[in-house]
Amino acid sequence: MNAIIHIPSVIRGEQRPDFIQAEVLSDILDTTAAQYPTHIALIDQDRQISYAELAAQADQIAQQLIARGIRAGDIVGLWLPRGADLLIAQAGICKAGAAWLPFDMDVPVERIQVCLDDAQAKGIVTSTDWAAQLTQLAQTVLPVAELNQPTNLPPVMQRAARSDPAYIIYTSGSTGKPKGIVIEQSNICHFLRSENSVLGVRHDDKVYQGFSVAFDMSFEEVWISYLVGASIWIAPKDLVTDPERLCKALQQHNITVLHAVPTLLALFPEDVPNLRIINLGGEMCPEALVARWDLPHHQIFNTYGPTETTVTSSLARVYANEPVTIGVPLPNYGMLVLNDQLELVPQGEVG
Repeated sequence: MNAIIHIPSVIRGEQRPDFIQAEVLSDILDTTAAQYPTHIALIDQDRQISYAELAAQADQIAQQLIARGIRAGDIVGLWLPRGADLLIAQAGICKAGAAWLPFDMDVPVERIQVCLDDAQAKGIVTSTDWAAQLTQLAQTVLPVAELNQPTNLPPVMQRAARSDPAYIIYTSGSTGKPKGIVIEQSNICHFLRSENSVLGVRHDDKVYQGFSVAFDMSFEEVWISYLVGASIWIAPKDLVTDPERLCKALQQHNITVLHAVPTLLALFPEDVPNLRIINLGGEMCPEALVARWDLPHHQIFNTYGPTETTVTSSLARVYANEPVTIGVPLPNYGMLVLNDQLELVPQGEVG
C-alpha cells in the first residue's frame, strides 16, 4: 500500500555563500567612497554631498565620538531632523564602531529616556535646539554641531566586530512596552547584498529617501544605495506626507527607485514613468494596486519580514492579474510555516 508523505513547509532561498563576507557597515561605505569619490551620495534640497565628502564628514564625527569615550560596540542614540546631517551622523556613529538607536522626530522625550536606559546607551547625538529638552538624561548629550568640529587629537579609528550591534530599533512590542531589536553587523551587511541581488539597485540610480531612520525599511533606501554607490534624494518633511506633491517631485527629480508602503503608492494621482524599481513593504499589498502600476517601465516587488529577521525575509516580483504573495526567501534565508503550537505544517496547509 502506498503511503502519503507530508513534506513539512520548509522553504529555502538560493544559496549564495559569497554574500557572507568579513565586513561591517563602515567597510561598505569606505569601499564605495574609494570607488566613486566624486559621485553624489546625498541630495538634500540645494545641498549635494559626494561620497568622498560623506566619508570625510562621517570620519570627523567618529573622531569626536571616540574622543568623548564612545567605544566599538557601544550604543548611541540618534535624534535629529530628517536631512543630510542625520544620515551623516548615522554614518559617523557607524565609523566610530558604535551602533545607533534611532528616534522619530516627534517622539516624546519620556520614550527616549526609556529606550536609552533599556539599551544602556552611552549618549545621544542630537541638534543643539533639541539638546535643551534632554538635560535630565543620564546619558551624555552630543550636539551634532560640536561633533562637526575638528579635534586636535591624533586620528584614532575604531572598527566594529561582525558580531557587534549595528543598530537597535525599538518597536512597541505586543504589550505596548518598548522592545529593542538588536541587529548585528554581519546580519545587516548580508541582508544588503542578499536583497539587492534580487532588486537590482544600481550605481546610476537615484533613490527616494522618505522613511524615518527609526523604521528599518530606511536601510533599503540608504544602505543599499551606499552598497552600489547610488544617489539618495532626501525628500523634505512637507513632501513626505503630501502624496500629490511627492508624485510630481519624483518626476521632477527623475527618481528611479522608490521604496514605499502600498498606502503611499495608492495615493499617487498619476504614474511616475521614470521609476524603474518600486519596492513595497510594511503592509499588505492589494492586487488592485499592482494592476494599476504593473506597466512595462516598472519592476514591482512585494516584500515581507519582521524587524527581528533584519528588514526583509522574502520577496516577490508581482504582476497584474496574478495573486500577490510575499514570495520566496531571499538568498541564504529560509522560511518555516508553523501551526499555533509552533509545529511545522505540511505543504499546502495554512499556518
